[in-house]
Amino acid sequence: MERIIRDRAGLGKHGFASYNAQTNKALGTSQQGTSQLGEPPGLLPATNVATSLLVICMPPGPGVRRNNELAEFICESLRAPLRPMIAQHKPLAVGAMAHLMTIAVIAFIGICTAAQFWRSDLNWIAIPLSAYLTGPGGVYVRAVYYLVAIALLGFAWASYAVTASMQRSRLASTLFAAAGFALPVVAITELFRGTPYEDVAHFIHQITAPATFLWLSFGMLLLSHRWRRDPHMKKGNQPGIALAWLITFVLWFQLLVPVLPSGLMEKLAIVLILLWLGWAARHLLHATRSLDHVRG
Repeated sequence: MERIIRDRAGLGKHGFASYNAQTNKALGTSQQGTSQLGEPPGLLPATNVATSLLVICMPPGPGVRRNNELAEFICESLRAPLRPMIAQHKPLAVGAMAHLMTIAVIAFIGICTAAQFWRSDLNWIAIPLSAYLTGPGGVYVRAVYYLVAIALLGFAWASYAVTASMQRSRLASTLFAAAGFALPVVAITELFRGTPYEDVAHFIHQITAPATFLWLSFGMLLLSHRWRRDPHMKKGNQPGIALAWLITFVLWFQLLVPVLPSGLMEKLAIVLILLWLGWAARHLLHATRSLDHVRG
């Protein structure tokens, strides 16, 4: 390995010895290259690992090609001892995200349904849900917005982790994560009503609110169809696909044929989205019952 690293970095024998000694000193290792704290089984000595990684990242020496085999060997040596731990804890993390989403969906439905009654001054058919973010009880509505946003960020990771590697979609996870980041913005912009920044906040709200709906609908469609081709996730996937298409239809119908009250159509879309998220959370919980359902 010393010869390979010398060739990779373009160092002579004495130059490599000096470089290795400096690395030992920086890592606090002994002259034999073994960590004072000891090395876990299966790992290269700390000096060899650190030196090799540093050398690989250096520009190649004159006439020396990048040694990909060495890089792969070192990366595999670092990953191998961690795989059992990751495999053990990933189902727990996915299950936790699924439970979080379930709690968020129940809380959102409960608080926002109650808001229709305590805000008797608003016409629930004509007024969109964003109007409930301020005024009496607005703090509770904003709280469940934030809770769903956090749950969406967790769901973006969990849905990717639980899907078979050949069916994983970074785009779907990105869409869910983007919706998770945009949802708090939708809630916060309503707080600027009656302030000098009202016009700017309203403009931001008009962009982020529709974007959140569209990102979620496209993410739901994409993930549902990916799960349909996943051997471990396709069972019971029909309700998810049907809900995803229904959500998309409602959103585009409201946009292209605005004949029905906007408040009613928006709340119908929100209910359908929450139903899909609740279904997806349940689907994730079923997937965590076996380690075979969670791939690295």
